[in-house]
Amino acid sequence: MFSAATTQSQKSTTWINKVVSRFAAKSEPLPTLNQATAGRRIADTQYLGICQVPLSQIKGTASDARSRDFDADFRLTNNYNRSRLESVRRARQQLASLPAISLVAVGNSYYVQDGHHRVSIFRDCEQENIAAHVTVLELS
Repeated sequence: MFSAATTQSQKSTTWINKVVSRFAAKSEPLPTLNQATAGRRIADTQYLGICQVPLSQIKGTASDARSRDFDADFRLTNNYNRSRLESVRRARQQLASLPAISLVAVGNSYYVQDGHHRVSIFRDCEQENIAAHVTVLELS
């Protein structure tokens, strides 16, 4: 049986490893929808409504400008948006109802149109899914 002290120690070690890996790892840029669709034509679009989407399938951004604000793990890369990120974090901690994000789906990957900060916070908190307005692009 694990004691409370052992469990707390494991949580502390996990948190420390998470922080160290963030600083040690070289961050890759956030992929863009334009990169994912380069050289292909949009054959059709379909709005699916609000769906629960696995955060692990959110791969990038629909905005080329946002690709410079976040890395490939949706970690903020500059301090310009730090206050916005912290306000979303506080809202989530206070169990405030956050609006659904907006995503574009291409195959099994999703790209954020609106909600980059919410994705960042939810991933950081190791949440598995997020509510999202989903539009599917079918490419040819």
